[in-house]
Amino acid sequence: MSKFAQSGRTAGVVTFLDVLGWKGVYDRKQDAIPSLTRLIEGVRSRADEKRRGRIVEPVEVKSISDTIAIFTFCSEIETSAAIEVHGELCQWLIPESIESEIPVRGATAFGEFEIRDSIFVGKAIDEAASWHEQSDWIGVHLTPSAEYVFNPIQSKSAWTQYSPPHKTKLAWKPYCVNWTRDWTDRAARIIDIKNKFRRLGPIVPEIAGKFINTLAFIEAVSPDAAAGK
Repeated sequence: MSKFAQSGRTAGVVTFLDVLGWKGVYDRKQDAIPSLTRLIEGVRSRADEKRRGRIVEPVEVKSISDTIAIFTFCSEIETSAAIEVHGELCQWLIPESIESEIPVRGATAFGEFEIRDSIFVGKAIDEAASWHEQSDWIGVHLTPSAEYVFNPIQSKSAWTQYSPPHKTKLAWKPYCVNWTRDWTDRAARIIDIKNKFRRLGPIVPEIAGKFINTLAFIEAVSPDAAAGK
């Protein structure tokens, strides 16, 4: 446990993600647990490399059932760097989760929280948990607490501003993880993703909406769309 966690309440960055369609995963996917374990271990293996030289405290990754939780205690001056690290981890995790046929959605918050083993409480915990359950796509966005403190400090940020689809129908444009940023052959990648979506069927209306919203995001953040073409 970090010195920050041992010292009591302190601030940091929290990302909560869960798997869409986990309720019926046992019937449609025989290797669901190994697939999710591979994703969790993949985030853990990348966490130290991503934060090194940018954040003092380690990035902690925990899981309960289908929920993946990423925690970083940080000083005020490290906040934007910590949010950037979470974004970079999600840049890897989101497309990998689609490839593994267990796509994830999530939200990143900033604020006070405490962790002890697999128990976590705090304002940032409550905010991240509430917001990620309201999103209606495959993707990750900042919650208000993180949005209000985030200042992109890299020319090539993991985050881009976009209006994420929400069940609450909020009209706002927070930073969202641009997990397609480094794609070269976008057309081929989109075909692959549609094939993966098809394998997640039956594609009932509530599921179709999430897929449609995800594809709309991919189109909106494409270089051609950004250039107005």
